[in-house]
Amino acid sequence: MSLFPTSQWLDAYQREINESAALDDVGVGWGVGSNGDVLIVVEDLPLSETRIGDLPELVFEGVPEKVKDDLDDVTLDEAPELIDDGVREHFPPVSQGLLDQLGTCVVDGDIFCYIGLESGKCPEVEILESRDEREVNAVLEAEWNVWQAIIDGRPATSAVLGGDLAVETDGPLGPQTLTMLQLLGDVAADVETTFLFEQSRRSMPDLVLDEAVRQPAAFQKLAYRQAALTSRLFNVF
Repeated sequence: MSLFPTSQWLDAYQREINESAALDDVGVGWGVGSNGDVLIVVEDLPLSETRIGDLPELVFEGVPEKVKDDLDDVTLDEAPELIDDGVREHFPPVSQGLLDQLGTCVVDGDIFCYIGLESGKCPEVEILESRDEREVNAVLEAEWNVWQAIIDGRPATSAVLGGDLAVETDGPLGPQTLTMLQLLGDVAADVETTFLFEQSRRSMPDLVLDEAVRQPAAFQKLAYRQAALTSRLFNVF
């Protein structure tokens, strides 16, 4: 299981992208001769409201009970400063990585995840220290609970239509861009994920919108994928 949002999860996401046959088809030509990279902005992480004792058991697997009990009431925004190296040595690597990331990669409650994309493949991922550190083609921006819902199966296009996911691109939102966006959300849902933060229940209107979008989005992906395959066949002959 990979913890979201962490660099561990981002590495697992990269592997899923590179194994996706659908992205191979739809992403043909994407980022070739131009910038096709994407920045995922995970906003408003609830660090001050989340105590270490609230985190999934996976985070502290193998940590002595006495150490864990002493830290139960420490919030995540306090943790990087309060938990010194002497205590961290009792933590598993995933927990040590989480503490390092909280101290260096969270900017005003946000995390910036860089996704390199070219022809359906992902050669590079990175958690950035600032929004403008890398040049990208598109910025996908939403609060942490929206990203968790997408990873849990919510169609990305539904989040866009509902105003929960903002998309900024260098060019128009054409069919390939929209299909890539939906596929990136679908691939995220394939990552075996444990969420750091407890997911709130979603409203009925959001759930209705999800279902209204799900079938047309699936048809659009199939149509665009078939068109891409046909184009490749014509190029062969």
